Amino acid sequence: MDQEWKRQLTPYDAELALMVESLFGTPCELKNGGDHYFFEADYEKHKDKPNYLLAVWDAIEGRAGKRLLEIRDDADRHAFFVRIKFSETQYPALAGSLESTAPKIAAGDKYCRQLAPVRALEVTRANVDRLVAFVGGGEMEIPENGPAVFYFRNACGSIYAHAVESSYIVHVKDGLFKVVEKEEFEREYEPK
Repeated sequence: MDQEWKRQLTPYDAELALMVESLFGTPCELKNGGDHYFFEADYEKHKDKPNYLLAVWDAIEGRAGKRLLEIRDDADRHAFFVRIKFSETQYPALAGSLESTAPKIAAGDKYCRQLAPVRALEVTRANVDRLVAFVGGGEMEIPENGPAVFYFRNACGSIYAHAVESSYIVHVKDGLFKVVEKEEFEREYEPK
């Protein structure tokens, strides 16, 4: 399946889809439209809340800005249909995937804090596959200059978090992680 078109998505495009998913409580699958991408947002659960729908509509317009080609309300199907032009700005390469999977915490991800063990993993370019497995999905933005940033869903998929290269992602409990700066992490934890 050709996913090359997804390289044209900006980090804001992914955040827009996550925002609409969280507001409507239904998934938004982005699809290729040639020079744009599109998605349908099912608002069945909120069909009797016109002010809420208008607020979501405004949020989509605000996030997409001048790239918005169309936003249409299909009242019969209780869905918004949204088309957004791909950005002309070239963004850094991305590694990993935003597809959600079950987190896989492996040996070597364990650290101790005041005799209480924690699972953690350092954010490095070489660790992308381990990071994706550790948090259950995510992707790393790798710029030509400057630190890479790893983006992932947190708190059972409802929050989009980011961790700068060299920081640590610490497993707090099922589906919940926190990002800790390298200096703070190394001051408080040591490998077990």
